[in-house]
Formats: sequence, structure tokens, C-alpha cells
Amino acid sequence: MKIGFVILSHRSADWPLLAKLLPRLRELGDVEIVIHHDTFQSPADVALAKRYGVALLPPVERTRWSHISKVRAMLRGLEYLARLPSPPKWYATLSPSCYPIKSAADTVAQLSALTADFYVEMRKVDFQATGLELDRHIEEAIARRTIGRIPFLSKQGRFYWRPIRIRRLPATIPFGADFSLFHGSDWFLLGEQAVAYLLAADAWQHPVTQFYLTAYRQDRTQSPSPDEVVIQSLLGNAKCLNGVYHNWHYIDWKGVSDWHPRILTERHWPALLASKGLWARKFDLVQSARLLHRLDKEVLDAAVCKCVL
Repeated sequence: MKIGFVILSHRSADWPLLAKLLPRLRELGDVEIVIHHDTFQSPADVALAKRYGVALLPPVERTRWSHISKVRAMLRGLEYLARLPSPPKWYATLSPSCYPIKSAADTVAQLSALTADFYVEMRKVDFQATGLELDRHIEEAIARRTIGRIPFLSKQGRFYWRPIRIRRLPATIPFGADFSLFHGSDWFLLGEQAVAYLLAADAWQHPVTQFYLTAYRQDRTQSPSPDEVVIQSLLGNAKCLNGVYHNWHYIDWKGVSDWHPRILTERHWPALLASKGLWARKFDLVQSARLLHRLDKEVLDAAVCKCVL
């Protein structure tokens, strides 16, 4: 069973993280790894990629946080893997700050038992049904565009710049009765049928993708984040696919307010052991050092020793 990994990176600091992650991915056996590293922002470590047999995709544009460029990079990685003479059965997206929390044997066994076409942590966006403020935010961001900002004081006396929005023309919004909006994580696991569907659908030309290309300025972040909307919405509307809304990642979002998950430290150890996830994020080589050491010693290397014995 071949497993493919698509990794997006852009910082020089990503390569020391990848130096730790890549050999762990190789322990899974029949693996293909492709990295889209944004060389517009920092150079790629070609020697490291060569050492672990990693394919480096040449970037065609600068990738930005919360921007459609990340979706294009992800799709290019999926396409590269799918076009191989012997393509993977499963396609997983990872960041350099991801790391396995299950042994290679356990990961392969789990993937071998999966039967759905895709595993993505996502939901259908419908504020009336869910009552979630995030859904209201997403629906508003799609329906209206920002034309400026004015200074404002909240009820708590906090100063901020309040956006001024006007409604978009209905013709510019491709989300109607026949196409539902889905929102979720961009760290997911796709099967062969799901990837084939995305490629056959020409996702880059799809109206949901074109919306981000035409309705937003391309030199700024875009809300709602397209890497949490585009692929999720395409899969969520694919009636021919069987999906499970779970992504096999452990991520700690508790109490965060800046759109970035918590750095994992040793206090997360019980949660990682209890998690059904195969990978976790977000790891930092310094702040997560003790946790990474325990994972290596008590989970990953320990499993290798048992196999040898």
C-alpha cells in the first residue's frame, strides 16, 4: 500500500523540522513525498530532499497565508503524486511542524483498514442550522466585500478597525442552491477516488476557485481562508464520494485567538496517547523538545525495537 504525502513549506526554519519528519515518513515503507517549498521566500534544502528521495515542486508564485495560492500548491502536489506510474492509495497533507504519534506499523494497519473516499475534518456552513459564529463570519465574508475600515470601540472599550462591507453582486458568488459551502481543516487524508475526482473536476477552473481569483485582491489574505474552503467544498458536494468528517490529526485549538493552534509540549502527552490521530501538530524543535523525545523513545523507536525482537 503506497502512501503519498504533500507538504507545503516556505521558511528556512522548516528544513530542520523536515529533517526530523522525513525519516519518520520513510519508516512507513512504500512512500512518495512531494514538497512545495516557496523559494520566493527562502531557499530549498535540495540536499535534504535528495537524501530522503523527496520530489521538490518548482513554485510558480509566492504562497501567502489564507490565500488561494496555497490551494494551487496543494493541488499541484496531489496531481504530481496521482500522475506517477504507480500512484499512492492514500494522499495525506502535512506541514513541516507535523509529526507522527503512532508507530509506522500502527499507521499502516490503520490506513489499510480505511474504506471511505476521504477523511477531512469539515462541516457544511449554515449559520441558521448550527448557530456557530464562525459560520456567520464565513457567510458574511462570502456575501459581502470589504471596501474600507473605520476606527471603532467595542462594548468592552477595546479599540479596533471595523470593516465596512457592501453586498457582492449575486452573479459573483458561485454558492447557490446547487452548491453548498463547506469549511474545515486543510490537513486531510484523501483516497484515490477523491483525488481523481478533484483532478477530473479541474478544480483550478471551478467557480469556487475562480471566486477567490476574481473577487479578492491577490496581494492580501482572503477570508474565509480558501485552503479551508475550496477542496472541502468540492468534496462535500461530490455525491459520488463517501466521506468521513475526521482527519486523523491531533491539533490543540483550545483558547487560541490568533488563528494558529497551540504549540504542543509535554503537557499534551496524555492527550496524544489517547488520541486516535496518526499525526499531530504543531511541533517546535525547542518548545516541543521534551515531547518529541518521549514520542521517539516511548512510541516510535520502542515499536521498532519490538519488531526487531
